[in-house]
Amino acid sequence: MSELAQDPAHWTTEATEIAYRGRWLTVAVDTVRLPTGAPYAYTRVEPAGVGVGVIGFDAAGNILLEREYRHGVGEVIWQMPGGLAAPGEDLQAAGLRELLEETGYAPAAVTPDTVRYLGAVWDNPAMGTAISHTLHVRGLVQVGAHAREHSEFVTLHWVTPAWLKEAVRSGEIKDRVVVAAVAYLLLNGDL
Repeated sequence: MSELAQDPAHWTTEATEIAYRGRWLTVAVDTVRLPTGAPYAYTRVEPAGVGVGVIGFDAAGNILLEREYRHGVGEVIWQMPGGLAAPGEDLQAAGLRELLEETGYAPAAVTPDTVRYLGAVWDNPAMGTAISHTLHVRGLVQVGAHAREHSEFVTLHWVTPAWLKEAVRSGEIKDRVVVAAVAYLLLNGDL
């Protein structure tokens, strides 16, 4: 790696005002001091919790994805089962709970070979600390009915690895958690 210039200096937060607090997020306005000494107002959006998503495979190697209308973009999008971990909840437990609630599927057995942590992605580091963790789950079987929230209207779809890679490559799938999971799987030689 070539020698690079020194990293930029950190900003100093002098005060924070909460502009809005809702169920899913908080909007905060920080008064910061820039490295030049100038004051600056910076708006952040903070999530209600830590995200966790599951890229799940059945015994035949097919992948379980969801289609759901997302009002923020005004489209029905492809995504992985997932949601927010409760405060202090283990990420694996949260991911498996969300998987079961949204789909009715779970791994036939929970072992280090069937449930593996892939990595994390910042949702938008310019806007706040929201982070989504991804799990790779193998051996999905249907164990019951889904138990979705009243606002979740989801359809389930089994796709092939080749279809998934092409959907990410072509831009049909834009969801950051799915794209990150595909990248982690490819880097680990699992896709």
